[in-house]
Amino acid sequence: RSIFVNGEKVSDVITHPAFQGIVKTIAGLYDLAADERNNMTYETEDGTIANKIYMIPKSREDLRERREAISKWSQATYGMVGRSPDHVAGFLAGFASMPEVFARGGERFGE
Repeated sequence: RSIFVNGEKVSDVITHPAFQGIVKTIAGLYDLAADERNNMTYETEDGTIANKIYMIPKSREDLRERREAISKWSQATYGMVGRSPDHVAGFLAGFASMPEVFARGGERFGE
């Protein structure tokens, strides 16, 4: 992909001044999630640590914890980041929770 700002191609969006604010904001969200005091991570079935925004809720408590993690990110940005990473996490968790729906299109889609 190519990104242009004022007609000039951006070589590195991470360091470009036009993106400084959002880069700092998104990095701050991940720092917030990584801080154990915020209770935003959980141990997955394979033993890895993941952000609760990606959790596939299997109980009412899981759903509550996932919602709280999403709320913490929203509160940290005052709701001003319209497509923060939890936006896509909702799709991924939803898709992963029902592989049989995708398997209707062929086994490879459900995996």
